[in-house]
Amino acid sequence: MEWRRKRIKYICGLLPLLLLTGCWSSVELNDRAFVRMVVLDKTKSGLELSLDFTLPSRLIPGSAGGGGGEQTGKPYTYISNTGNDISDAFRKIQSDLSRKISFGQTRVIVIGRQLAEEGFESILDFFAREPTMHMNAYLFVTPGKARDIESTSAIMERFPTDILVGYANSHVTVDSTIKDFLTGGDIIVAMLKFGKTKIESEKEKEQLWMGTSGAAIFKQGKMVDTLNTGEMRGGLWILGKMKDAEISVSSPTDGKDVSFMVKRAQTHIIPKVREDQIEILIQCKAEAEVLSSSSNINLLESKQLEKLGQSLDMEVNKRMTSAIDKTKKVQSDPFRFGEYIDWNYPVKWNSMKPRWRDLYSSIKIETETNITIKQIGTYLNHVHVTTDSLNEVAQ
Repeated sequence: MEWRRKRIKYICGLLPLLLLTGCWSSVELNDRAFVRMVVLDKTKSGLELSLDFTLPSRLIPGSAGGGGGEQTGKPYTYISNTGNDISDAFRKIQSDLSRKISFGQTRVIVIGRQLAEEGFESILDFFAREPTMHMNAYLFVTPGKARDIESTSAIMERFPTDILVGYANSHVTVDSTIKDFLTGGDIIVAMLKFGKTKIESEKEKEQLWMGTSGAAIFKQGKMVDTLNTGEMRGGLWILGKMKDAEISVSSPTDGKDVSFMVKRAQTHIIPKVREDQIEILIQCKAEAEVLSSSSNINLLESKQLEKLGQSLDMEVNKRMTSAIDKTKKVQSDPFRFGEYIDWNYPVKWNSMKPRWRDLYSSIKIETETNITIKQIGTYLNHVHVTTDSLNEVAQ
């Protein structure tokens, strides 16, 4: 009897597993349309959704023409539609396609300025509920219509998406994502710029070119102001995301430019709260290498190098201070200083949180930068270099 009971229990345990086939909702790769980039604009009646699709028929050379030879046509296309909201526009695009739309390869979302100023939190909420969407997809804002990006030329890469991902990965601009936006409405998002340029290698000599240009400041999910390129770089220093930075400063001898490549940057943010007095200290440390110099300065003199290092410190402090001042003006905390206070002074933060925006406008924020010039490279100068001067540098 005991053996029979065990057998019955074993069979009962296996029966539910028979209902789990594992493939009932699967969609074959050949039946999917993969989106690489999402483009969104505001319209009078709602919004316009444009999806950048990979074209499988053009990924293999010669396949577009039906035979061997060179590939013809771009390996991607844009399909657009309008709707009252993003769900409506998405359904219209899906109804016109023979394949099921998949966001499994989406890496970029581009937002037009008008929509950014109105706010697009509900749109990102739609993507957050989409199971195939990556929460680390990058966000970009355009100065005008987001659809301008469809006219740009992807010359260095096969897809425009790869250019934008390259911008974010190389830290030449802010790398804000869907996740960053949804975890707090105050954020800075990279801005793009567009312009005509001549490219001799192309059939159409003049092309629409795309580049980076500062950042957009968001407050509670809406764009309220912008940072220029220098201020955006200052923001990268504050966020601890500065990778490599080329900075030029004036020489103390003749005022001409000396260019540096700043590397190995580190940032520490230290909050101090005494009663209702709040202070934030931002400490930055980095190393620099001389790239070029149009000055007659003697780079072998330690005192001159020290002055150049001080000029670098002042330039970085200026960029950070300018970025902070703009965020204070609009009462937005995209650098999450409030979170640092919460981590270090949780009890005091509970009383500050409801009035944090008013407090943020008037808190004291100091910046301290220490950039050490490590390499001057191959140095040529029309002065006589003595053994004593070389010994001074070595010391």
